[in-house]
Amino acid sequence: MIRIYLVRHGIAVDPAEKGTLDDDARPLTGKGRRRFRRLARAFAQLGEKLDFIFTSPLVRAVQTAEILAGALKFEEVGVLDELRPEAGVGKLLAETARRVKDEQSVALVGHDPQMTQLVIALAGLPKEDAERVDFKKGSIVRIDVGELPSARPAQPRWWMKPRSRTLAKGVPLKKKPIEEKLSKARPTGSH
Repeated sequence: MIRIYLVRHGIAVDPAEKGTLDDDARPLTGKGRRRFRRLARAFAQLGEKLDFIFTSPLVRAVQTAEILAGALKFEEVGVLDELRPEAGVGKLLAETARRVKDEQSVALVGHDPQMTQLVIALAGLPKEDAERVDFKKGSIVRIDVGELPSARPAQPRWWMKPRSRTLAKGVPLKKKPIEEKLSKARPTGSH
């Protein structure tokens, strides 16, 4: 099995506020740096070993990858053009397959919509669940896969919430509308 950690970059400067900055150069905000630094330290405490960290060449992703590498005392971060936001999932998985072998682990630091598409593809989500993926900025999702680029078989393990830094099983999904109604209708203190 190959352990894949999908990492969506932290909170970045808003495109409307970037002024003359090219989109590729938008950095993390102070809040984005602080929040992801705390998450990266929590991730490091899990003791999960990484063999590779690859990032998109865009500044906000590189900064996120560097924070993760720092928390893990990891020496080298590689840059993959296939992690650009507009790159296809198939190309990224093929390039990752060239570099990562069985029993290794890799963190892929990138952007939406690609990160959400990767969760859907790697986890093999049905359409109804695919529409509910909620991969927030600064989150980490672990999915174990058999071989690449097919990514079969796949086992979604957990995802780390960016604010609370807690683990949840599976992949990040919004509640179904009926689940939301039930949780709102349930009186507090009752089970």
